[in-house]
Amino acid sequence: MGRRRQPVHLEDEAEESGELNLVPYLDIITTLVIFLVFTFQVIIEFRLIELMPPAYGASSQNPDENPDDPKRTLTLMITTDGYKLVTDDPTLGQIAIPKKGKDYDNALLTTKLQETKANLGLDESLQLVASNEIEYQVVVAAMDAARADKKGKPLFPDVLLANVGGVP
Repeated sequence: MGRRRQPVHLEDEAEESGELNLVPYLDIITTLVIFLVFTFQVIIEFRLIELMPPAYGASSQNPDENPDDPKRTLTLMITTDGYKLVTDDPTLGQIAIPKKGKDYDNALLTTKLQETKANLGLDESLQLVASNEIEYQVVVAAMDAARADKKGKPLFPDVLLANVGGVP
């Protein structure tokens, strides 16, 4: 004689009516949202760098300056081959500072910046341009090397970060 199948008894009335229990899903979603908010907030804080853009307008120029003698701008380019110092005056050329093995030569960079500032009579601002392959630590090390000389005297405390697509 065959056995009769007994109907399965559902233990919960909600399951019997076909309702889903969404409480575990809501717990997971809430936890994920909180985690993502804190994660993105930390990432955004690390990517912020304070910039001092150049001042525009008549108040930015000193009345003692000679308008016939233009201010020279010094740009530090960081490439995979090393550093390059370039001015906006094409007659002055550029100064190449090659890598020392696999590392960038920050001591030579500080020396060359000190010499260039003294020779050209530059102010305390420097434009810094890095190619996309350059790591963040290299940019920070270059900024530290440009900030002060070996004796602690300020060289270029105002560093302006620039983004130029044509840097090799």
